[in-house]
Amino acid sequence: MLVFLIFLLVSTILPLTVGATHGHNQRGRHQELAQRAQGDVGIHKRTFNNSRFTFYDVGLGACGQDSSPDDFIVALNVAQYGAGYPGPQCFKSITILYGGKTAQATIMDKCMGCPYGGLDFSTSLFNYFAPEDDGVLYGSWWFNIQ
Repeated sequence: MLVFLIFLLVSTILPLTVGATHGHNQRGRHQELAQRAQGDVGIHKRTFNNSRFTFYDVGLGACGQDSSPDDFIVALNVAQYGAGYPGPQCFKSITILYGGKTAQATIMDKCMGCPYGGLDFSTSLFNYFAPEDDGVLYGSWWFNIQ
């Protein structure tokens, strides 16, 4: 009976002491593993596919600068444009792909009627890809790494 009581006492206390030691080591190891990665981590490009492209008459844009119809600029949809003045995406460079052609453009405005991922092009940018009579195009685009 005495052996049984000693066994019961040891089996009750032993897991508590081993668990505390093990938990302490794990916390230290977790801290080591959870440190923030360095800033040189590879950035993966996020492509917006099957995006709707239209065109508009450019001028003074929501980014606060005038643009001409000959500039390769875009108005970004409201959801991605962001809040504030100028918007957080203003003046960022993007690459557009349509019909086997690519072009780089700058975000200079916001498009109130564009769906998420959609862009409004300056007329010269639209004409680079297709005639204005096409009206609406569907293609891909992504932010350029800066």
